[in-house]
Amino acid sequence: MAAPLLVAALVTAPIAANAVAPGETTTPAALLAELIVATPSSVTYNRDLFAEGIDADGDGCNTRREVLQAESLVPVTIAAGCDITAGEWFSWYEGVTQTDPALLEMDHLVALKEAWISGAWAWTDQQRSDYANDLDVDETLTVVTGAENTAKSAYDPAQWIPSYTPSRCEYASDWVVVKYRWNLTIDTAEKSALQSLISDYCGASTVVVPPVRTDTVPSAPSEGSVNPLPAGTYRLAGADRYATAVAVSARFNPGVPVVYVAAGTNYPDALSASALAGAKSSPLLLVQPTAIPSVVLNEIKRLAPQKIVIAGGVGAVSAGVAAALSAIAPVERAAGADRYETSRILAQTAGLPSSGIAYVATGRAFPDALSASGAAGTINAPVLLVDGLATSANASTVGTLNNLGTSTVRIAGGTGVVTTSYENSLKSKYPTVQRYAGADRYATGVAVNQSVFSSASTVYLAVGTGFADALAGGALAGATSSPLFIVTGTCIPPVVKNQITALNPSTVVLLGGTGSLSNAVASLTECATSTPPPGPTTPANPGDTKNCSDFSTWSAAQSWFNYYYPYYGDIAKLDFDNDKIACESLPGAP
Repeated sequence: MAAPLLVAALVTAPIAANAVAPGETTTPAALLAELIVATPSSVTYNRDLFAEGIDADGDGCNTRREVLQAESLVPVTIAAGCDITAGEWFSWYEGVTQTDPALLEMDHLVALKEAWISGAWAWTDQQRSDYANDLDVDETLTVVTGAENTAKSAYDPAQWIPSYTPSRCEYASDWVVVKYRWNLTIDTAEKSALQSLISDYCGASTVVVPPVRTDTVPSAPSEGSVNPLPAGTYRLAGADRYATAVAVSARFNPGVPVVYVAAGTNYPDALSASALAGAKSSPLLLVQPTAIPSVVLNEIKRLAPQKIVIAGGVGAVSAGVAAALSAIAPVERAAGADRYETSRILAQTAGLPSSGIAYVATGRAFPDALSASGAAGTINAPVLLVDGLATSANASTVGTLNNLGTSTVRIAGGTGVVTTSYENSLKSKYPTVQRYAGADRYATGVAVNQSVFSSASTVYLAVGTGFADALAGGALAGATSSPLFIVTGTCIPPVVKNQITALNPSTVVLLGGTGSLSNAVASLTECATSTPPPGPTTPANPGDTKNCSDFSTWSAAQSWFNYYYPYYGDIAKLDFDNDKIACESLPGAP
């Protein structure tokens, strides 16, 4: 699937010395060869850092109006306050002439967000303002119809080109000129697309080499500045779970097909939505049950989705929240009588092309379904929540799997969470049933990801004892065809560390702040193995004398478990998925 925006390593290599002088004439291909190829930056984009629309020369006309005047084919009519009321413009992306300036928008040929990930993240605010208002070369800014500007969005030539064929050489040439002038890098797909455009449409065309902004040549950031983490490691985080989800969502361009919305106070409804969002190259955002945090509301407005899907009933996300969202885009609600029915409704209404594969995971806890989100989203497969402790798959689950065209069922999790009898009931109905499981939640995540990823340029890490950060991250992982691994908050389990090493990614993205994932995790510090305390303090073996129902809270159950586990293991069978977290169905469980 098409990724909305790749998350990859920061550019730290300096741009090569420019080989052609400003004012000289050269070919677009020759100028393209001067650009540095590098992976895009993953530093969080902030449009507010580009001071756009200033009046640089103090004549009362802002940048847009200056461009309108410069590009009009006839003298413009100007009213008081530099209000341009008439003129004639050629919207060259689509090849139409327009006389109403209200229908035109100023376009940064290389969009602000594209400039950011290509090097502007490291600029000063003044340099970014200079770029946003660059009237010194004609190629940087242009006016086109609003519809065409929206269609282009922040895409590069690998993702969007003008529909008007005679403009394609000019578009590719101008793109190269702007990137050359501002020392912006290109990625491999972008370069390939530009080479094809130049070869197919430019013939013997030439370009004039622009003056170069030598002050924007990038250098490696110093420790403690933009990215105070090991090279190739970045953190997507906000002040809370809602802001962290927004930081993840910022990786998506406006105009996404859908925004999935779920309550940030619990996990069940959002588990299936995370994988589906990734499959649809769309984000998942979290809201409060009766309110939308302002940072989330602003992000949904920026995304300008075609529709919004609320995962869960009015008890999870209120009718008032739905009404507020409906002012942005049409709202659909996927809600069932319980988490399992909601999961089935989400899968059946997502409109994914059938891959023939579906994942099932326990709905009693979150880790296994979260680990499956990146893998499932990558291969366009849903994740269905099931009561894995039942003796067999019920008719509703089987009906949903059949409706989805399922021939292969992948179970995420061990027999402690999805029983052997449940697995056998699936085997009686589907040609292929595969279980992906490990000794604990972390090893299960590795097994799930191994089935899909033999290599990965980017991996995502989220804490395995909480759900909030991984929900939004799973959508981004799926959208960028990348694995999501859950880890502890302070170190990387050896089984995960080994798999990351085997994948050899160029980029590691941490989901959440240091309160969720420490900088030791960012350094890929491996967890040490523990040993039981010495024998003289060994307590008496309590045997299988406790059930989860014997404890009023999760913390009480976990304290009992922690006391006896070093000596006798899970003697009372309180840890259903072998992750050393007991009784996860009790109040207060992580």
